[in-house]
Amino acid sequence: MKIGENMNLARFVKTPSNLFAGVKSFWISLGSMFGVLIIVAFMLVFPLKKKCTTAYNGLDDLSAALERYTLKKDLYNGRWVESKKQEAELCDKETAKCKSFLKGRDDFLEAVFTREEPGEGLVKINDEALWKHEYSKRVSSVLAKLQEKNIMISADAFPFANWGLEIPAWKDILITQKRFWILEAVSKIALSESGITYIKKVSFRETPLAYNPAYTEIYTPIPITIQVELRADQINFLLQEILRSDIPFVIENTRIMHTDKFFNPDQPVKDAASPRPCPIIEVVVDMYAIDYKA
Repeated sequence: MKIGENMNLARFVKTPSNLFAGVKSFWISLGSMFGVLIIVAFMLVFPLKKKCTTAYNGLDDLSAALERYTLKKDLYNGRWVESKKQEAELCDKETAKCKSFLKGRDDFLEAVFTREEPGEGLVKINDEALWKHEYSKRVSSVLAKLQEKNIMISADAFPFANWGLEIPAWKDILITQKRFWILEAVSKIALSESGITYIKKVSFRETPLAYNPAYTEIYTPIPITIQVELRADQINFLLQEILRSDIPFVIENTRIMHTDKFFNPDQPVKDAASPRPCPIIEVVVDMYAIDYKA
């Protein structure tokens, strides 16, 4: 009996010991799992959370900035956008009109000599010798019209080209032809109601006096200076005729020179109220022709 009792007692004592061992293993396993989760959290979760926080703060700052902007600016609706599109279309149309106008003005400077051919009408002159002959005829015509109008000109008033017996090359013809149209335009200004009585000098210059290089891609300036005598009360008409010319001119500078061609002081004035003859003044106008790159 005592032996059985001792065995039961030993079994009873051993059972709590096993129970405590099992509980201990459970907590160790649980602690290990928590440790792994903490390591995973530090390695994955916390960096990702930091990125999310940074992104959120960035969006929050952007949202705040947009809110401040909308408080300062007007929001544009569809009607406003449509009106702006119509303005852009109108601007494009006006730009096209300007380009067409500039091309039309440039055509005067780019024109080439023509001659009447039987059965063909007006045709361009492509032969250098024929062009030289036509150039001489046109120069004579310009000078003759000035003489008919009783406008005096100096011997070297116009810098018309003179090749003698040589035939000019086309590279020289192209430059000379543009200069001819400019000189012809100056003669037409003198033939108008500009009051010019004497053409002293017309000369081409190398560089303009006032030219904005920003316009280089739009046009090339051809500088020219005219020195003429005219009635003092006609100087405004002279400037108007220059700006109204078929060749587009830009007036850079105007200088009024002294002259001794006034009315005769020895001529007695019968009536002090009667108008006296208008004095003649000498004027130098610096300008340039616009050669558009159209």
